[in-house]
Amino acid sequence: MRAAGARLLARAQAAGAARTDIDGTDLYALAGALAWVGDQPALAPRADHLFDVIAGAILTNQATRR
Repeated sequence: MRAAGARLLARAQAAGAARTDIDGTDLYALAGALAWVGDQPALAPRADHLFDVIAGAILTNQATRR
């Protein structure tokens, strides 16, 4: 999973859709943090918001425009 995520991140970075100052290890840690949030009953209602926060920290402004 870590290697696949790193490859996807590298492709997103090459396309200008993801920050270039993170690597696959960072991405894996952030995904793990989101999984942990889902297991916390008090935080579960905020999981979607926290996903958006983390996605915003990974994706460039160009990639997050809708």
